[in-house]
Amino acid sequence: MFESNYPFLGKVFLELLYVNKDFKNSFQAFAPSIYADIESASTNPNCSCRNKIEKYILENKEQSVSFLNNFITQNNLTINIAEIEAKYKTTLYHGKVTDVKIKEWEEFSRKLISERAMYRSFSVMPIDNETVKVFFL
Repeated sequence: MFESNYPFLGKVFLELLYVNKDFKNSFQAFAPSIYADIESASTNPNCSCRNKIEKYILENKEQSVSFLNNFITQNNLTINIAEIEAKYKTTLYHGKVTDVKIKEWEEFSRKLISERAMYRSFSVMPIDNETVKVFFL
């Protein structure tokens, strides 16, 4: 069962929208003020309305958790929490400084993407002809 402090609560709602039509219908009945956003998000995983849905859940945490837990129990659903967490977990890079070999920059870039690195921006300073220092802000 989920608790209101679960960091990926909104993501669980969004994932269920894509895979469970009954959830979508029940969620729309539960949250009629975001009915159209739920409809759009259920068919378009890149919809900007995802943020509105997550905001609604955040502002109505206790009721949303109760709704979600009741829906899961009543429909005997199993949710792969590890899969959701792996999909949305991020790594905070803000404030980190690291040295990167220039010839390994592409690999470093792929690592940032795979870790879903979070930072506002970064600056690069050459150390020598082979290495740069990367400052994450």
